[in-house]
Amino acid sequence: MTRLTSIRPGELLDPDQAAEYAGVQPVTIRQWKHRGLLTPAIPGDGHRTRHLYAKPDLDRVRQALAQAAAAPRTQPTA
Repeated sequence: MTRLTSIRPGELLDPDQAAEYAGVQPVTIRQWKHRGLLTPAIPGDGHRTRHLYAKPDLDRVRQALAQAAAAPRTQPTA
């Protein structure tokens, strides 16, 4: 997770903005959060305020998932 002190205000995105920035659907942002891949820079309370995500954190998750997808898969030997 990116340190909050190193984030500029324009780098904080609500879930819908984060999804648009990452090129995914909002449900994917929620899945990344629930899978532990993405942590909100500023957690919302679930009622009146929304989570805010940092662009560098979104970039990190996208890069890690792209690397995992590009890694050669080994076939199990029988």
